[in-house]
Amino acid sequence: MKQLMKHMREKMKVKVALKISQLMGRTIPCDIPEQLSQKYLSESRGEYIPIGEMDLIHFIRAFNKKERTIKDENTKMLFQILGSMNPKDLN
Repeated sequence: MKQLMKHMREKMKVKVALKISQLMGRTIPCDIPEQLSQKYLSESRGEYIPIGEMDLIHFIRAFNKKERTIKDENTKMLFQILGSMNPKDLN
């Protein structure tokens, strides 16, 4: 019981969350182990860590931050392109 309580206090890693899901009957796609081994650059640690080793909460925040960054960069690029176009070309 002490072991179980210790694990419950630890951070939930992505790979552990998937294992729990699998134990509950969910079929995990065959490419997921490879996906979990992909590395993510942790800005706070300054090193690459496997996605499967990431804390689930950290993974969600990092994913959303990356999505926002991509969206912001795409929006900026679109405005630069539109700003460089001649208004006559838009008709």
